[in-house]
Amino acid sequence: MLAGILVPGGMYTVQGPLLDLADHALRDRRAPVEAVSWSVPYGLVRSGQAEPFVRAHVISAMERSPSDRPVLIGKSLGSFAAVLAAERQLPAIWLTPLLTEATIAEAITAATAPTLLIGGTADKFWVPEVAAATGKTVIVIPDGDHNLRVPGRLSNYTDVLGLIGTAIEEFLDAF
Repeated sequence: MLAGILVPGGMYTVQGPLLDLADHALRDRRAPVEAVSWSVPYGLVRSGQAEPFVRAHVISAMERSPSDRPVLIGKSLGSFAAVLAAERQLPAIWLTPLLTEATIAEAITAATAPTLLIGGTADKFWVPEVAAATGKTVIVIPDGDHNLRVPGRLSNYTDVLGLIGTAIEEFLDAF
């Protein structure tokens, strides 16, 4: 059974446009969705406690999920759940993953389940060489920042959202 868990970023909730697209794509497929919410302690990533913090929240959401193999869809800080995804062989979509964090890059590379990475070239946390080296499906948004916004008119950004939404739908259609 297809089910999803939405994992927010540090300052990016599940109501943000990228995770909202994922939510709608899952619901359009009648998949149950669990959304993680949290209050992130200041300096969490630098403290070295980000992975256990994210893990605890995602495991709690997994306990509420009717599926024992939900798709994890995480944004930024949420990509620390890549360690859990690799351990449990869970399919995942990582939106602007923190590829500057070796733990995340190593977990994504080690993952055996289907995995999609989406990032932008203007995002300081996106490392194109690291993304390519994972061997996973990668979508690169030229000039996309950490929210995958691109310069110029708003229609440029809505075009990007359309591309991302389609990629999410195609990924989910495999299940």
